[in-house]
Amino acid sequence: MNVLDHPLFTARLRLEPVTPEMADAARVGPNAFAHVIGADAPEDWCAASLGLVARSISHIGNASAPTRAIAIHRQEGVVIGDVRFEPSSRSQSEFEIGYGIAKSRRRQGYAVEAVNGVIDWLFEDAGAETVLAGCDARNIASVCTLRRLGFWLDSNPGQTFWWVLAPDLRPPRRA
Repeated sequence: MNVLDHPLFTARLRLEPVTPEMADAARVGPNAFAHVIGADAPEDWCAASLGLVARSISHIGNASAPTRAIAIHRQEGVVIGDVRFEPSSRSQSEFEIGYGIAKSRRRQGYAVEAVNGVIDWLFEDAGAETVLAGCDARNIASVCTLRRLGFWLDSNPGQTFWWVLAPDLRPPRRA
């Protein structure tokens, strides 16, 4: 598996992989994190996600590997959300993703854009053959986002829907 060691770019976003320095700053608090990442970090996003960012480094052998990318608006220099990605426990070619977008940035296409950027990297460079995502059955916004990304409903045990995506299932990209 390749490690994400560089930013990914989409039309509006820069997706920065979490480094050990960022994770340490996240443990200190929002101001330290914003300073290290070089972008403003909204309070609502920090309240929901800084603790997760602090735990976003896995250790593969002797190396540290990110399991999350921070989505920064390229023109505004503001964190708009994050995307989690990590190999599933079943296979190194199967990844799980998750995402969170700041409340003030929702319903503007940022989740689809950020997740598509990470999924592109997973399929093209990280050796992914499938990508999985889980969401609460009542989370209509996430269900719509996953459908837009081309995920197919795989199973629904209880309140969780599990979705799967393979390269041949992805819809054509709009220009």
